[in-house]
Amino acid sequence: MFDGYIRDHAHWTPRAPAVITAARTFSYAEFNADIDRFGVGLAEAGVTPDRGVVSICLDNPYLACVALAALARLGVASSPFNDPGAALRIVEDRPGAGSAAPGPSLLTLPADWIAAVLAAEPQPLPALELDPDAVGRVMLSSGTTRTSRRIAMTWRRIEAVNLANLCSRGAGLHGTWVSLTTVEAMQGYSLALSAWSLGAAVTAGVGIDELPALLERLPPGLIGCTPAQLTNLIAHLPPSFQPQPGWRIGVGGSRLSVEVARVARLRITPDIRVSYGATEAPSNAQGLAADLEAEPGQVGVAVTGAVLDLLDEDGRPVPDGQPGEIRIHGGRVADGYLGDPEATAERFQDGGFLTRDVGRRLPDGRIVLEGRADDRMNLGGTKFMPSVLEEAAFACPGVRDCAAFAVPGPVGLDTCWLAVVADPGFDRAGLAPHLAQYLGLPPSRFAWVDEIPRNAMGKVERGRLRDALLAATHRNP
Repeated sequence: MFDGYIRDHAHWTPRAPAVITAARTFSYAEFNADIDRFGVGLAEAGVTPDRGVVSICLDNPYLACVALAALARLGVASSPFNDPGAALRIVEDRPGAGSAAPGPSLLTLPADWIAAVLAAEPQPLPALELDPDAVGRVMLSSGTTRTSRRIAMTWRRIEAVNLANLCSRGAGLHGTWVSLTTVEAMQGYSLALSAWSLGAAVTAGVGIDELPALLERLPPGLIGCTPAQLTNLIAHLPPSFQPQPGWRIGVGGSRLSVEVARVARLRITPDIRVSYGATEAPSNAQGLAADLEAEPGQVGVAVTGAVLDLLDEDGRPVPDGQPGEIRIHGGRVADGYLGDPEATAERFQDGGFLTRDVGRRLPDGRIVLEGRADDRMNLGGTKFMPSVLEEAAFACPGVRDCAAFAVPGPVGLDTCWLAVVADPGFDRAGLAPHLAQYLGLPPSRFAWVDEIPRNAMGKVERGRLRDALLAATHRNP
């Protein structure tokens, strides 16, 4: 369905930029023609809706965008490159392509085949009348389940998510849409679809190194990223950086620290919004990053179409101001996990999705995220959310990234550790006195690391930190 918007803009604004890569810019007319060409080539190769879900595993970022839209134009459900349950995986003919990917059969595209298809005279494919309740996309959960699970998105649900994004993150914007998360993750996928719906340009394959220069010259639009990616972008800004005025940054995937938000507002744009969603239930809340100064962890109010309940351990609503697990209702919530009835029954209950996120509601309706229920540390009987310690550490100048995690001590009780990524020359001895200024923080030991392990949406993989520390100290988990 979304491919139809690309076709529309190819008629209305054919010379407008649709996809911007590091090498060149493709107009809507060029993009639409390549979608038709690629769609014809795939259909002749036997890629039809009855083949089932087709996984896209293409190195060329522009070609990946073309293939994504071409499959939609053929009415074929697509999925990310690492989808183990896909029926077919499209790969480029290169050494080792698909060799380590179990499951799907492969459709290998030689370089000369791709060149011939893209050089052919475009044959406009017919506009299909698709069943809105048929599956159009399969996504993999990004971390809320700890184990990636397959989630079906119907064409109807894709359109509902698209509308919510257009009315929240992208409201009033055109210009250039930059996603630092690829289309393999929900944030990058939905951002690209929303941009093409508006007739805006989408960047593809643009790295952090090239991005500051692009922000100085491209028409301003939306930057979609995780907190870790925003931190990385700030670190790559040259001293003389002067972005075009009018950019908006949409941050999601995990908590945005007050300090990172403050620096980004000063150096890139004051228009920074924080959002809350999940692959199972996207686009649920949005707020202003400036409000983090007073309420760290706040993600704004519920976006229209999403109902957020906060529940205690017995599934009963908690009063405003009290922490509870967030359950999401609404038309953007998935029906469950494909092929996993046990996990579906556990997480999808009473028509809603149990997120395992802990939050509290402020009197004005804003939601404050405190962390993951399974991230909560039990330190000698005292339960503690890692985000409180992390927020205090981020406020220490020179702390670039950090993550708190619990590790069993010599007598079996969990102890608190803080993994820290610091700037060169950072005074390590000054971190403990800095944290001592904050009341209620647990005693902590520090692990100095080069990088915090995170998943595609920026969520900390605390289990990996714990296992790495246990391995380093020659103890078994």
